[in-house]
Amino acid sequence: MVQCIMSSLIKALLQQFSGNEKCICITGSGGKTTALIKLAEAYAHLGKRVLVSTTTKLQYPTQRDYQCDQYFYDHSIFSYNCNAGQRVFYAVKGNVKMEAPRLQDFSMLSDKYDVMLLEADGARSKGLKLHTDRDPVIPECTTATLAIFSLAVLGKPIGQHCFGWDETDTTPIDEKTFQMLLAHPQGIQKRMAGEKVILGNQADSVLENHIERMRVLSTQLPLIFGSLEKDLLI
Repeated sequence: MVQCIMSSLIKALLQQFSGNEKCICITGSGGKTTALIKLAEAYAHLGKRVLVSTTTKLQYPTQRDYQCDQYFYDHSIFSYNCNAGQRVFYAVKGNVKMEAPRLQDFSMLSDKYDVMLLEADGARSKGLKLHTDRDPVIPECTTATLAIFSLAVLGKPIGQHCFGWDETDTTPIDEKTFQMLLAHPQGIQKRMAGEKVILGNQADSVLENHIERMRVLSTQLPLIFGSLEKDLLI
């Protein structure tokens, strides 16, 4: 396992998004909801007014604890004045999951919140994703994007662990797989907007030499590795 644990991943992300945190979209796979919750907590501790929402779908609050102070499921949110340090959840009740509000709602709410955190993608709990033409869903008011992929799937069959891939493909996932998904037009970097950061999550689950080889993956964007669950920057 990786031994070079250095500092807080969440603090590093806050620094990366400093000045561009008005509307942060979280895309990709393997940690989006965890990032949503932990970033909301961090911004609230800084006294920010935080909106937690989605442009796709989220689990019901009865299934996942979003740790918010208020929950809204309709336009009654527009009459609520959020206090400093509060987290407010907003999504529409669907048959199976919470569904996205209208995209224009985020622009209408932006004056009431210092930070809007939006889960803007879906991967059905898989660690990697190849997008379709319709996703991720990024609103025009986006000021930053965090794209996530999981390193915990290294060595596992790509067909079972990459959403959108041929499920019968048993090719093991390796560093070349991540490079391909970084370069693919439907891959990790698709539709990123504003300040852009790519996170290799669950990096504490792999050997240090894998991390070192992946540090030189070809991308012009900040590429960091760590564990959202443990709040560790590697």
